[in-house]
Amino acid sequence: LDECATKQHNCQFLCVNTIGGFTCKCPPGFTQHHTACIDNNECTSDINLCGSKGICQNTPGSFTCECQRGFSLDQSGASCEDVDECEGNHRCQHGCQNIIGGYRCSCPQGYLQHYQWNQCVDENECLSAHICGGASCHNTLGSYKCMCPAGFQYEQFSGGCQDINECGSSQAPCSYGCSNTEGGYLCGCPPGYFRIGQGHCVSGMGMSRGGPEPPASGEMDDNSLSPEACYECKINGYPKRGRKRRSANETEASLEDQAETEANVSLASWDVEKTAIFAFNISHISNKVRILELLPALTTLTNHNRYLIESGNDDGFFKINQKEGISYLHFTKKKPVAGTYALQISSTPLYKKKELNQLEDKYDKDYLSGELGDNLKMKIQILLH
Repeated sequence: LDECATKQHNCQFLCVNTIGGFTCKCPPGFTQHHTACIDNNECTSDINLCGSKGICQNTPGSFTCECQRGFSLDQSGASCEDVDECEGNHRCQHGCQNIIGGYRCSCPQGYLQHYQWNQCVDENECLSAHICGGASCHNTLGSYKCMCPAGFQYEQFSGGCQDINECGSSQAPCSYGCSNTEGGYLCGCPPGYFRIGQGHCVSGMGMSRGGPEPPASGEMDDNSLSPEACYECKINGYPKRGRKRRSANETEASLEDQAETEANVSLASWDVEKTAIFAFNISHISNKVRILELLPALTTLTNHNRYLIESGNDDGFFKINQKEGISYLHFTKKKPVAGTYALQISSTPLYKKKELNQLEDKYDKDYLSGELGDNLKMKIQILLH
């Protein structure tokens, strides 16, 4: 009797007829238990069935593998392999980098990939100590700048700040001869004049560096150095590597030597802090006597400067007239009385705001007091006896 054909059996899946009876069988993926078939859980029997990146899901009689994000099933369907997102659609603007399980966007030059987020952040190149050499480093978005103090320029080849020779530029800064210094320059004066302040020349009766007559109390000491020659102090601590730091006397001496090679130029300076003293016999004075002569040494001040008696002339005994670019301090026709008169002479540049803006565009704002020199402040005493 074929129990399987006549359906006289209680098998769950397959019935196999035998002589005098029948047996039950189960399909692959199931285990026979009497007449029942129990599903095999392949996911527990082999934990690496879907690989390290796959997730095993048991199904009746079998199993399926699911993949984590960034992975897909290989051709066998039993293992997960990395998806190359850079081959498909991505939102990267500056190139794509595939990584296991995902991708990262490349960053443009001067930017770095954020360690946590998929973003580009500015790279601070200035954290590298030697990137600008002796110059100071200023970080910018995506880049950096090597900055030098006024009077210096950055040389990429040497990797440091090099002195600018302003005297060799096409825009001559000085009217009567120029002497380059480290970080700046000095303007000379015509013979018989002294440099006073930055950018001015002064001459007067008795103002000499020596001679048969006793020097005036405002006499310049040969060993003193005018403030404008001391550019060691004006370069913001820039280290002169491998360079010998010159003393004040050496600086002055070298400038005087340089001046001797230039015809008709004087670099002698008058200390602006000292009072120049002039003595006159009251019976011999007239309004034609020129007590003091003043003229600007900077080309930017030529025809754009005025010298004034700032104080000490309340009675109006003195005045300043200008003729052919030279300003003269002399007596007025009003007769003064004997005594001591303390005057302060000052200067003011004659530039409109628009012209000043043009000058600042043309030159560095911090370049030698804004290219207009210092406003002169000179003290004089006139003794009338």
